[in-house]
Amino acid sequence: MGFGNGFKHEDSSEMLEVGNYTAKIVKAEIKSGSYGDYIQAEVEVKGHPNCNPHIFLLNDRPEQGYGSMTTEQAQKMWDRNMTLFFANFGIPEGDFEPAHWIGKVGEITVQQQRKNTQYNEIVPYKTKPRNTVKKAADTSAPAESKSEEVPDNFIF
Repeated sequence: MGFGNGFKHEDSSEMLEVGNYTAKIVKAEIKSGSYGDYIQAEVEVKGHPNCNPHIFLLNDRPEQGYGSMTTEQAQKMWDRNMTLFFANFGIPEGDFEPAHWIGKVGEITVQQQRKNTQYNEIVPYKTKPRNTVKKAADTSAPAESKSEEVPDNFIF
């Protein structure tokens, strides 16, 4: 037998269940992607040192709407959620310097992703996790469908 012969990968990460947790930001940096600039932040979750997910993304303030959402509606939603984020982690409002966020502690929510419910995502403030269970169809009257097309990585 040679060195390392028989090695098998051991995944030591713990999948976080849907719910609310206390987390500390341990890394944050500005990056660029297909939707523009965003901040990627890594958190350490209290009581869960090797958890997954442990990263959240904050997209830049939108310059246009999504689906039937107008630009003004998208920007208002983003502003509201950033206000919640800043208050939650005790970060001065408008401090978009990720290096200042390291070490800040706040409450996060882990919830299922909208389009791919087999995976969970982090909302960087405490909220009620989204219910992704489909309701039984009401067959008593036809319903109009209104779809909000928001990119999957649009946290806010």
